[in-house]
Amino acid sequence: MLAPARKADRVMMLLFLAADTVSVPVVFFLTFWLRSSVIGDAVPGFDVRLGDYLHTIPVIWVLWVACYGWMGLYSPKRHFGGMVEAQAMIKALFALGVSMMAASYLAKRDYSRLMLILYVVLALPISSLARLVARRIARVAAPVAEAPRVLVVGTGEVAVRVRDSLERMPAPHPIVVGFISPDPSGTRHPETIEGLPVAGFLADLPRLLTSMKVDEVFFAAPSLARGRILEVISATEKSDVHFRLVSDLFEISTTSVDLDNLARLPIIEIGHSRGGFFSRAVKRASDIAIASSMLLLLSPFMAIIYLVLLAGGNGSPIFRQVRIGRNGVPFTFYKFRTMKPESGEYEVAPLSPADPRVTGIGRFLRRTSLDELPQLVNVLAGSMSMVGPRPEMPFIVEGYSEWQKRRLDVRPGITGLWQIMGRKDLPLHDNIEYDFYYIRNQSLMLDFAILLRTFASVFRGRGAY
Repeated sequence: MLAPARKADRVMMLLFLAADTVSVPVVFFLTFWLRSSVIGDAVPGFDVRLGDYLHTIPVIWVLWVACYGWMGLYSPKRHFGGMVEAQAMIKALFALGVSMMAASYLAKRDYSRLMLILYVVLALPISSLARLVARRIARVAAPVAEAPRVLVVGTGEVAVRVRDSLERMPAPHPIVVGFISPDPSGTRHPETIEGLPVAGFLADLPRLLTSMKVDEVFFAAPSLARGRILEVISATEKSDVHFRLVSDLFEISTTSVDLDNLARLPIIEIGHSRGGFFSRAVKRASDIAIASSMLLLLSPFMAIIYLVLLAGGNGSPIFRQVRIGRNGVPFTFYKFRTMKPESGEYEVAPLSPADPRVTGIGRFLRRTSLDELPQLVNVLAGSMSMVGPRPEMPFIVEGYSEWQKRRLDVRPGITGLWQIMGRKDLPLHDNIEYDFYYIRNQSLMLDFAILLRTFASVFRGRGAY
């Protein structure tokens, strides 16, 4: 059964999406009315009809939702609101304005710049009002009879400060129902901490989530290994609980902590599901649409790369390798060849731009990530996705622990979180942790954000060699 607090989160996020869907045409018609009827001839150069702009509404909606999703405005953050939400909306609307200008340029259509500025300016108050109404409706449609129940993993100073901070929040604040000892040996822990029970050890967490009716878990033990945390979370996959990881840099002021201050703490939120059939179907449809469009657009360029590599005489222009895909199924992975043919199929990837195994043209392809383009064929074939964990080689997958095998629950991707966060500058274990986070938080909005960030990372060439 879905916990009331979690049900309220889902209802509110759906209502936020509905509020934004209504806001898009409302802001559009208000903007057009202001430009054509109020401002009118005071600013010349606007001799167009309403019908000339109506077709832009669906495009604006897609960009709006993508920008809001990128800023986390559809994520269930129970401590998210006030000025923090307003700041996120301002950033999202700025990104929306830039995206609308880019879309106009790509479509080769000259739309009114003043209309665009008015739209972004009017969007903030109208969206804020619509979301306020959505929040009120959510409280009626999915009321929470009890405050969220929180279990804190940790028995030290950080754990106590988490409890103190939650209790200082405006009512109805989350209720800390107890602590869990992070002691890996499972042999000792105090019975109580400031009057609250230490209910057990970390291994007991899956059982305690049900018996104590927990809505949220805060991992507040800086010494606890990240691999162990992810292993425990993986073991509770079927529970509908919100996990939060408190950074080891976590520091809470001894003064009062209000709603917005808590939202700004260095807390990593970890989602709770992989999405249902509908989410997977939408992701697959978007993969097909994006991959087919890119192949159609880039096929002449890819043909030129193929011919240049063929003329270079360094073996087949297409490099093929067996990788492990969804559910552990092997598939043939495609890339443009960038290394000399005498290099072994499963040799360690280049660790510096000066690696002698990389050919001259290969160095350029790797630097610009153009060597990845043949993987669009993998996406169309269904063995890969545009966004997801990086497909690994069989011998690496054989060494995975149980929680690391969770990478195989979804299709691997051409790009993903670890590619945009650090690319090859990150060690392998960090890559896997980024993938684990993606799997538990994946959404179409997150995919759009990762794709946008990927283009920026590729342009800068950071970590690519």
